[in-house]
Amino acid sequence: MRKGDQTRQQILRTAEELFCSRGYEETSVQDILDVLHGSKGGFYHHFVSKDDVLKTLCTMRADDAVERAQEALRSDLDPMSRLNLVLRCANPLREDELSFMAMLLPLMRRAEGVPVRVTYQEALREAFQPLLEGEIAAAARADVIRPPVPDAARPVLLMLNACWQEAAGMMLEEIEQRRRHDSAALLGCLRTWRKSIEVLLDAPYGSITLIELDSWDALAAKLAARLKDGAR
Repeated sequence: MRKGDQTRQQILRTAEELFCSRGYEETSVQDILDVLHGSKGGFYHHFVSKDDVLKTLCTMRADDAVERAQEALRSDLDPMSRLNLVLRCANPLREDELSFMAMLLPLMRRAEGVPVRVTYQEALREAFQPLLEGEIAAAARADVIRPPVPDAARPVLLMLNACWQEAAGMMLEEIEQRRRHDSAALLGCLRTWRKSIEVLLDAPYGSITLIELDSWDALAAKLAARLKDGAR
């Protein structure tokens, strides 16, 4: 790896650690440089701003999620299981994304976070669309789904993006309004989007799983706890 590339990766790794531990807004470019013992010139050679760093991290997270999905797909799975695996990996409300999402979600709710939200949505869609297209086609050949429209992967991913953002928004509202965690409402949100995707793919009722429901309540509670810690 060239020195310039190595420096860029060091900035990204350090920034991600600080963003997740201190919070994005509480971390400055100087904080990143203090850890790296670097110069502002070196930072701005690679990134336009702190916001540019976060957008890059969002794209990297999406690419990493695709790699994990591809690795998992090497197992001997039936077509519907493969399709569901890709959908779950494309949904960032996962155990391995808790720290990053707890940092990112409050920012995405604010006006200044809109560009970051758009970047993350598009990164997830662009990264997963080719993989999902292949799994939809394979499931259709196996006659387990019968999508009535061509190129269904794009609208499915748009629905999935809307699903996890709605679920996360509900959790943030609970925290802001100091309401008790409503697992039934969150499950209802997931079921609505699951059914919509099943209709779009003409998949059997209950065959699509966006999140493993038996682990969703615990996952939501962990994310809510991290969000509460960050709000203090």
